[in-house]
Amino acid sequence: MNFQILDADYRYSEGKPVVRLFGRDESGNSVCCSVPGFEPYFYAKAGAEMAGVLQARFKEHIKSVEVVSRFEPIGYFKNQVSMLKITLYDPKGVPVIRDDVRNMVDEVYETDILFRNRYMIDNGLGGMGWASVENPGVSVDPEVISSVKITSRKVEPVDILRNAPLRYLAFDIECLPLNGALPVPEISPIVLVSLAFEPDFKGKKTIVLAGKNTGIDGNVESCGNEERMLRRFFEIIREFDPDILVGYNSNSFDIPYIVERIKALNKKGIRIDSPMGRDGRPAYYRKIGNITRVSVIGRVVADVLPLIRRGFSLKQYTLRNAAKELLGAEKLDIPFLEMETYWNDDGEKFSKFIEYSRRDAELALGFVLKLRLIDKYIALARTSGTLLQDILDGGQTQMVENLLLRKYRMYERVMSAKPTEETSDGRFDEGEELAGGEVLPPKKGLLENIVILDYKSLYPTIMMAHNLCYTTVVVKDRPDDVIKAPSGGEFASRKVVKGIMPAILEELLNSRQATREKMKSANEEDYRVLDATQLALKILLNSFYGYSGYARARLYSLTLASAVTSFGRENILRTKTLIEDDIKEIILKDGRAFKKDEAKEGEPVALSVVYGDTDSVFVNIHDKNLTLSDAGLIGDKIASTVTESLQKPMELVFDSFARRAIFIAKKRYALLVWEKNAGGIKEKIRVKGMETVRRDWCELTTKTMEKVLELVLKEGKVDDAVELVRNTINSIKSIDPAKDKELFDDLILTRQYTKKVESYRNRQPHITVIEKLKKRGIIANVGDRIPFVILAGNGLFVERAEDPEYAKKKKLPIDVDYYINKQILPPVERILSDFGVTGEMLRGMGERKAQAETKQRSLFEF
Repeated sequence: MNFQILDADYRYSEGKPVVRLFGRDESGNSVCCSVPGFEPYFYAKAGAEMAGVLQARFKEHIKSVEVVSRFEPIGYFKNQVSMLKITLYDPKGVPVIRDDVRNMVDEVYETDILFRNRYMIDNGLGGMGWASVENPGVSVDPEVISSVKITSRKVEPVDILRNAPLRYLAFDIECLPLNGALPVPEISPIVLVSLAFEPDFKGKKTIVLAGKNTGIDGNVESCGNEERMLRRFFEIIREFDPDILVGYNSNSFDIPYIVERIKALNKKGIRIDSPMGRDGRPAYYRKIGNITRVSVIGRVVADVLPLIRRGFSLKQYTLRNAAKELLGAEKLDIPFLEMETYWNDDGEKFSKFIEYSRRDAELALGFVLKLRLIDKYIALARTSGTLLQDILDGGQTQMVENLLLRKYRMYERVMSAKPTEETSDGRFDEGEELAGGEVLPPKKGLLENIVILDYKSLYPTIMMAHNLCYTTVVVKDRPDDVIKAPSGGEFASRKVVKGIMPAILEELLNSRQATREKMKSANEEDYRVLDATQLALKILLNSFYGYSGYARARLYSLTLASAVTSFGRENILRTKTLIEDDIKEIILKDGRAFKKDEAKEGEPVALSVVYGDTDSVFVNIHDKNLTLSDAGLIGDKIASTVTESLQKPMELVFDSFARRAIFIAKKRYALLVWEKNAGGIKEKIRVKGMETVRRDWCELTTKTMEKVLELVLKEGKVDDAVELVRNTINSIKSIDPAKDKELFDDLILTRQYTKKVESYRNRQPHITVIEKLKKRGIIANVGDRIPFVILAGNGLFVERAEDPEYAKKKKLPIDVDYYINKQILPPVERILSDFGVTGEMLRGMGERKAQAETKQRSLFEF
């Protein structure tokens, strides 16, 4: 039988560890496969004479010690060194003896690889990958909640494209804030549990469990009290048997609250079993700094909030705002301080409370299903072999290490353990010396006809082209053929040995190309899986460079990280020289583009590089009559010419054509991009590093900037842009929050609450608001974006920050001067100053000099 692996752990049987693989098969049955016989091990760098010494010293833990030869983790080596493979009886014995063993040998390796991961790596299995079991036995594991329980010593990977028919359960709880106080699990009951299902559960899409008798029929279950309601919640989990539990902020609130509330009830003598996991155990959570990690064995917990934060740039990440912006749906509203009133009501208010709770669960599930929010993470799990839960929890490092561990094992090379805090701190200090990518200074002002060229996967292709790897960096042995990086590091060339990282990157690149080819003829369902796969492969391709310089990585080499960026800097400078000094001009003839020495006839078009940033080059084409088609021909010709001079697989490609562009500074520009569509040419403004895409500005700043850029880039109407800004300023001066609701909302600022209040050294406006909200019974969570407005007054700026809803309700006046002089004018001036516009003019004082001088000319002749 075949099944897709969702999760893994291990238990004990007769004192020996047994790996358990949880998943779902092609027919939709949940599966738990027990695998006995696998044993934990790690490596020690030591001579053969130490084998007996270690065996005798740690005989209670060590089953066997085998003398082997392995390569060390980092460096080019001509020969392997003597090592000991130490096999233990119990995975829990590894942390018990590793420090003592380390003190007796030169070094220890792979002492912190989780037992479940070790098993999957050694057997070619991985998260969300398919596994095949032939003639399995029946497993007797009474704790396990799965339709199919089997056992086998042999489980093999099998290649199946589609995903199993996964089951999703979204949930949301409502707690009663007694007497208006914040709910705490020790005293505040859970009164409602809302559930949303995919597929339906017994013909129902949603169910709301109520901790009292309601008299409401339909998809509401009256449980009478909290105890019976919670028991029913766990009963439904057991019956529906979901693969993925979904919530919104569920890791930080719902699940910890449920766990702590059950503990509180148990202390009162109300015994409630809470088997959320497929192992029959409760959910488990732990706090790591400001992050809460949740574990439900055999299932995957998907907290939608951090996933949306990762994938979408929103001004606010409240459920209300996220639902409105991403789903076009409304969250129902019940005032926090009135919840107790709504709960105690038996009529319309209580019915509204029920629907309020139901909607929250529906929205959480809607994010996952309508946005295909988890597809990318499933694909990342499949391509990296990492468990899905680890990836949802932000495991980019783990994905890279998973791929490296598998290859290291294949090439008989050991992996380092994770660094200590002290080692990481030293690396952080050292890493400050790492230079980034090259950024060419832009030609400032308004320019026309810009061809944008991009290097495809620049850093990964540099690593492949120059064989840059942990396994090729010269640290002791000297290879016969050496590649020297501009930064000074030396690496064995591919003629000597192919690096493990370049090999992984080639596989990922080739797999992505093959996947994209399959997409061309795939049906709708397969296309969706393939599209997520090619995106996952792209993410993995671009993850390896960052890992090489990451201070907390198992493998760390500043020499390697510096070499990659130094080749990148050399490359962008060399590209500029090639375009301006070697190619210089392009001739267009008969629908083709030629270098000047390739065509005897035709009018040459001059080229100049006006900006460059790490992997992109912006080339000004000096031809006023340039068409989009011509731009594509010229861009392709420049790109192919430069690519011919590069080492494979490095490649420069034509990305886009900007009819006009404004460059303000490095990494700050706006482009009017032309693209072909069915109706002809589509114009689109693309912005980088400016206030339209930065979330620390209010929405009015963003809207004003967008309109100014549109007037200047699309229409060349600087004077109209000035008039627009003046009108905006006047609207701020005359704002009435009660009447001008849309304008007031556009003045709301947001900042992220990144750490506890007491950890902030300097006073911040959003911290002022957090403290004010707390006094009003509203608690903000670390990670939230906190909305605020700045009010008029004489106090410090930070003290005048206020919650927008409170300010509106109390009709408090805003600080007009702040919004005009700090929010609107500075970014607008940066754009319009090149056209002779000053702040005074924007305030309505004086006319633009350039206006009189250029009456007869188009702005685009500047």
